[in-house]
Amino acid sequence: MDAILAPNSPSTQDPTDLVAEANHRIANSLALLVGMVRMQSVSMQKKPDAYSEVEVRHLLNGIAARINTIGQLHRILSRSSGESVICLKPHLHDVTDALVAALASEQQQVRVVHSGGDCLVMMRQVQPIVLILCEIFINAMKYAHPTGVPLILVVDCTTTQDGRLVLTISDDGVGLPEGFDPVNGGGMGFKVMRSLAAEIGAHLDIRSTHLGLSFRLSLPAGAMAGARLA
Repeated sequence: MDAILAPNSPSTQDPTDLVAEANHRIANSLALLVGMVRMQSVSMQKKPDAYSEVEVRHLLNGIAARINTIGQLHRILSRSSGESVICLKPHLHDVTDALVAALASEQQQVRVVHSGGDCLVMMRQVQPIVLILCEIFINAMKYAHPTGVPLILVVDCTTTQDGRLVLTISDDGVGLPEGFDPVNGGGMGFKVMRSLAAEIGAHLDIRSTHLGLSFRLSLPAGAMAGARLA
């Protein structure tokens, strides 16, 4: 996906142009979603045995979550003022609420805890970050608690002393399977996360312990130098 707005975009940009830009970026997200659904369709055809009820539920809930997230993205991008930086934190609440609505069920309850600071990000970083967040939530809902224990997810934004923005999403689940390669392993969701992180020059660190799984997205220092807050 291309940059949403240039770092020095003027605040007087025509609102019509902003909506057009948002529509263009969301069209790219929808194209990504179509590609993912097609990949899942091919994978289903190769599966030797029939899908269980739980597997089908996770599959459909995942699609619903991604559609919900794209809708949230459109609201964020189309309402921007044309500035180069926004505070993502209030939007993260809306996005995670929509994800919980799409993914939670009687079989798997979930609670989200938000912490950290203002979480200022470049407008061009918003779309990849939110899509990565969606994939992390889908992964947690599927694998964190196989027995259906209520899930707790923590979304934290911090700024390091050297100016990097760090967004960490952690769960309290069982962690990754033994022998799993967090750098290169995983299915379609992990591949999408790594690709989106690379798109904005961010580093995605995945850490697993007996206390749960943590995704740490670190954005480079100096990316917002001289930018204005929306």
